[in-house]
Amino acid sequence: TPEHIESHGGFENYKRAKGELFESAKTAIINLDDENAEYFSELCKGKKYGYSVESGSIDIATPLPGKFNLYNALAAAYVGLSQGVDMKVIKETLGKAKGIPGRMETVIKEPFPVIVDYAHTPDALEKVYKTVKGRHKLVCVLGAAGGGRDKWKRPQMGKIAARYCDEIILTNEDPYNEDPGRILAEIKSGISSPISKLYEILDRREAIKKALRIAKRGDIVVVTGKGAEPWLMTNEGRVAWDDREIVRAVYREIFG
Repeated sequence: TPEHIESHGGFENYKRAKGELFESAKTAIINLDDENAEYFSELCKGKKYGYSVESGSIDIATPLPGKFNLYNALAAAYVGLSQGVDMKVIKETLGKAKGIPGRMETVIKEPFPVIVDYAHTPDALEKVYKTVKGRHKLVCVLGAAGGGRDKWKRPQMGKIAARYCDEIILTNEDPYNEDPGRILAEIKSGISSPISKLYEILDRREAIKKALRIAKRGDIVVVTGKGAEPWLMTNEGRVAWDDREIVRAVYREIFG
């Protein structure tokens, strides 16, 4: 993803750095659907296992939603196989896998699902929206971190949200020492395609409340950026926080 590439000074540098791991590896688990799979496979002189969602590798099932989780499950399965774990055990274990707190976590189910996810990069945000969109109307709460980090991604987050969300509430995430309003303006600059409604509510709790008030049965509310993180990093310091608990508290206020 771009944030990893940025720290290496370009994709080719990143690929070479990752290639060094494959050169020294005794065993490699390779995603064959990746366009660079052959490059990494040739570097590894040890034992190699390849997996693919597109062409089919092994028949496994996981309750975790999203294509990205299927890739993760296949990678985990082949790690197990490489270590001599029986396929029956692998299938049974993956079939009972539970999600990580704050990652595609459905916090409320009725009268509409409210999903909390840690997605704080364009790539992760798009994967979340793709997974839940379907024919549903999406009401999305999002922001972007401050502290001078990854400013490039802010317009991209807005662009992706506009592509998938029907109503967007831009809000505070972790502004640190930056002006929260400016962060929102930079996200908003990427929203060029028309959407039903766009709101800017700096108070994150009020933004979540707005989402739950405007959502209707059949919609899905998606709150991204914090997941299960226990703090909100503001200009005035660290504030105790948990998006999941805020969602539950706001839900009780509105629906009793």
